[in-house]
Amino acid sequence: MAAAQFKWVDEDGHVGYGDKPPPGAHHIEQLDSYQQGSRPDALASLPYELRLTMQKYPATLYTTKECPGCVLGRQMLQRRGIPFSERTVEFSEEVQELKKLGGSGKLPALQVGSKTLTGFNSGQWADALDLAGYPLQSQLPPDWKWPAARPLVEPKPQAPGTAPDATSNSPAASPPAPATDASK
Repeated sequence: MAAAQFKWVDEDGHVGYGDKPPPGAHHIEQLDSYQQGSRPDALASLPYELRLTMQKYPATLYTTKECPGCVLGRQMLQRRGIPFSERTVEFSEEVQELKKLGGSGKLPALQVGSKTLTGFNSGQWADALDLAGYPLQSQLPPDWKWPAARPLVEPKPQAPGTAPDATSNSPAASPPAPATDASK
């Protein structure tokens, strides 16, 4: 790696950068950039404008199992190269949490910034992404990997030796009906 790992002041009072401070250097400071063995920030490889859009209008896809609209929505976002996080909604407590976030409980749902769209409608989703400033075509690097889907409500850690709470982990009585854009 060709990056400075240290900053120092030499004997003549000049500031220097490099991977090894010279003899007699003082005010030596280790730089925080890349630490060997750590993973580089995946977002750092994205174009600056795309990172700004992601910060202002993060995209989150809410899905459930066996949902054709969820699959279509995910595919649309991936084809367009939209960096998004995916949250799964499987339990009644997660449906309630989705409603608190501004959704109707209907899946799939796409949240772009503070706007939430329920049911897959490619035209509405494209309009929301366009208004947020997302590019029309992918600007993602070829090796980009979308993060794995995570549950909307993270499971609560159980105390050792206790049984899981049956009410918080029970599936919703009737999962939200997926809505798809039949015209596509």
